[in-house]
Amino acid sequence: MKKQLLWSMLLLMAGFSSCQKDSFKQVNQTSVGSKDKLRVAATNPGTYSELTLLARQPGENFDTYIGNWGGVSIKMQATPTWNHDQYPNLINGVPCTGGGYTVGDLNQISTSTAGGQDFFIVGVATATFTARQLFNSDVTTYINALDSYIQSHTPSSAIPQASSYIKTTYSDGNPDPHFVQVSGKLIRITTGSHFAFASIDYPTPAPLPPASAGKLLGGIYDPNNPSVIYEVYGSSGYVTSGSPNVKSVTGTYTTTSNSQINLVNVTIARNDGTTFSFAGNTIDVS
Repeated sequence: MKKQLLWSMLLLMAGFSSCQKDSFKQVNQTSVGSKDKLRVAATNPGTYSELTLLARQPGENFDTYIGNWGGVSIKMQATPTWNHDQYPNLINGVPCTGGGYTVGDLNQISTSTAGGQDFFIVGVATATFTARQLFNSDVTTYINALDSYIQSHTPSSAIPQASSYIKTTYSDGNPDPHFVQVSGKLIRITTGSHFAFASIDYPTPAPLPPASAGKLLGGIYDPNNPSVIYEVYGSSGYVTSGSPNVKSVTGTYTTTSNSQINLVNVTIARNDGTTFSFAGNTIDVS
């Protein structure tokens, strides 16, 4: 009777061992699959990912956009700008500059601006799988020990205990996470919030050729920053354009004896959308 009970217990252990072995293999495959999916998502983020404009919180006087690139959620604060003279129409791929970029968790982001466009690189934190591999190896050893116990059981032998094979904690020996680095850029698009993150090779549309600005009428100080002088141009009594960092200029002018000083009545819209009006003589910027 004792022998029958012992073999019943061993058969139950064998069934448990078999189930554990199958379960272990399935989990292992899922883990590797998740790692592969993470790396694929990180290294192939796609052509572009549309940003979402969030509602302003009480006390905020700035815009906040959120998007995803390389599997990382990125927050951008400020209203993106672009060259309105070169790109007056809403089309995909127009280069933009934004504001501050932040990411959460252990991820990283660095940004640079060149040619009127923000470029960035995101460090996608990916934990190393060494510790998981060590755990899987120990579980396999424990399963093999159970199999050996069942196959060569003697009355005096002890049943293998999981704690003898599987550790309480595991370490891969690397205190820092590993990163997959993914680059991108900021563009305008025709849908949704009209802004998106895009791959570096996403095509940039050709800018419009510079239009004839007319003659230089002189300069106008920015009332908010006297160190900034806007040059205004005109033709046939109308102000036609301005620079630098001017979204639009409208108004009229009257010539004086000095070709670089003219009496103007204009409204200037800065690139950030703010405006100011000026009536008086321009300054000589020749």
